[in-house]
Amino acid sequence: MPDFNAPHYEALRPDAPMPKRVSTVRTLMYIGGVCGILMSLLFVMGLSASPEEMQAALDEQTAMAAEQGVAMAFDLDMMRSFMAFGVVVTGLYGALSFFIASRLRNRTVGVFWATMLFQGVAGGILLWGLLGGEILMIVPLGFAVTMLGFMWAKESRAYYGLL
Repeated sequence: MPDFNAPHYEALRPDAPMPKRVSTVRTLMYIGGVCGILMSLLFVMGLSASPEEMQAALDEQTAMAAEQGVAMAFDLDMMRSFMAFGVVVTGLYGALSFFIASRLRNRTVGVFWATMLFQGVAGGILLWGLLGGEILMIVPLGFAVTMLGFMWAKESRAYYGLL
């Protein structure tokens, strides 16, 4: 075999260090987990505002939008439900990302596929948002695709025994 001494075969050893790509994915998932949890806390802070304060802020935003010829279709209940949804989604993303990142050192097939599934679902949701017109979704989508690519590399698969 021409590539018998290829570097990805070294990752099969039981005492092999974590490949750089897996280490990068782990670091990015920790960062994403912390960002998700912090974003969830920001939504919680918004929800902790009194209904009167939130209604005043919505009225101000509606007036500013009307000056530019845009009609706002948000009421207080809708805004609070969007914020509650944001708490759940970003909190769940952050907690799962942090949990999976903490398990990446375990060399099991389940950890590998959990990472692939998690990043695949996150990437799909981000792609849906990008196709819906949210151009800023391209940045986290790029990170999700990069992490999927890094995990699918030969060294990464070998590290988890999937070569």
